[in-house]
Amino acid sequence: MDEDEEKRVRAKRSGDRIGDDVDRLSDLPDNLLCHVLLNIPTKDVVKSSVLSKRWRDLWRDVPGLDLGYGDFPDYNEFVSFVDRFLGFNCESRLQKLKFEDRCLELKYEWDEPHVANVTRWINVVLKRKVQHVHVLESTWDVDKEVEIPSTVYTCESLVSLKLRDVILPDPESVSLPCVKVIHLDEVKFANDQALERLISGCSVLESLTINRNVHDNVKVLRVCSKSLLSFTHVGQCEENINDEDLVVAVDAPRLEYMWLSDHETDSFIISNLGSLVKLHMDVTFNLSSQKRFDPNDLQKRNVIRKFLVGISSVKDMDIASETLEAIYNYSRCERVPLLRNLSSLRAYFSDYRWEMLPVFLESCPNLKSLSLGFSKSPGEQPSSILPGHHCFLPTLEYVKIGKPMIDDEEAETKLVSYFLEKSTVLKKLTLFLNPDRKKEAPVILKKLLTIPRLSTSCQVVVSDTLTL
Repeated sequence: MDEDEEKRVRAKRSGDRIGDDVDRLSDLPDNLLCHVLLNIPTKDVVKSSVLSKRWRDLWRDVPGLDLGYGDFPDYNEFVSFVDRFLGFNCESRLQKLKFEDRCLELKYEWDEPHVANVTRWINVVLKRKVQHVHVLESTWDVDKEVEIPSTVYTCESLVSLKLRDVILPDPESVSLPCVKVIHLDEVKFANDQALERLISGCSVLESLTINRNVHDNVKVLRVCSKSLLSFTHVGQCEENINDEDLVVAVDAPRLEYMWLSDHETDSFIISNLGSLVKLHMDVTFNLSSQKRFDPNDLQKRNVIRKFLVGISSVKDMDIASETLEAIYNYSRCERVPLLRNLSSLRAYFSDYRWEMLPVFLESCPNLKSLSLGFSKSPGEQPSSILPGHHCFLPTLEYVKIGKPMIDDEEAETKLVSYFLEKSTVLKKLTLFLNPDRKKEAPVILKKLLTIPRLSTSCQVVVSDTLTL
């Protein structure tokens, strides 16, 4: 008997005949099937009950709920289903509770009973040692917002807490020894201290995301954590209606990734970020076209200086045009602190104020990779990037200039020339064109190749495929 025939015989004996459709999934033990079903929305899990007798009641034993309010045409059906599910195996542990507004237009209105029901359900699952609580509401009526029960602050089994558009009460104490992930989207707090106690009460917290609400009752947001690895902070989408000085203070010695997108906060106090690897920075220190930088405002200058010193260990950075402008205005009063560890930078411009760029590059003495993205305002004229006093770029190896790029070919050439003539060890410069300029690529490349290069090994590339 040859090897192939022997394999066919073994397959036939085991019931796994070649060419036949065999239901191997149903042969798995219940606990393994329930673990698989736990990662599927509950609506689809229930549908599995029609597959066979083996699957009829299996959905009841899945240790979690993942429901969208839009999954039910009637609110009473939704309540009845959740109550029935939580009544099954009421002594067993639950791993996940997730309520989410998945539909664009709700089929029913929330009212006080709904708020009470969600609070009641959360209390039930907390007692059953739930690991993941995700309550992602969407309500525009402040009188119908769900208030999370205070028992959430002492759930020792909880691993992740994701909340949207709810109210968190003021805790007397917080003990969440297993929580690694917190995501708070437009959540309201009792005061500054309530949020601070929540964060500090999670001894193994690794990932924290906060999307602010103008009514969140937090003036000073303090993030103090010895375990935190990733922090995302998105500021209020509306103007600071109370005209208060908003502060974000971060003290996280193990932090590796930070995303700051906030035009309303006045001050960012950064401490102990020696491990910071990547930073996305879109902040203005509450400066705007209506509230411009004042060179005589020593307090604001001090805020910007201390912030730059606080992030000085970062290795990889994305920086927005508005942030570059704030730093550029500061640089006209004081020297920008050095970012000695920064090796990769992506900078984005909403206009052509390129004079900001060389000033910032001078503070990056070890930069190796630079990517530039542009968008053009109607009628905007490119500014000069070639003031003669700017120094060489001795470490820069790779430059990418992204689309949408300039209609003014002369300005485009000047920008490329700046890097070719100032970079001593440049290996590759790539210019990305808009698709409608694809046919121009050979002509543009020929022109760029005539520009003198300080680095003799530099390769110049023109492409219409953007990869910043």
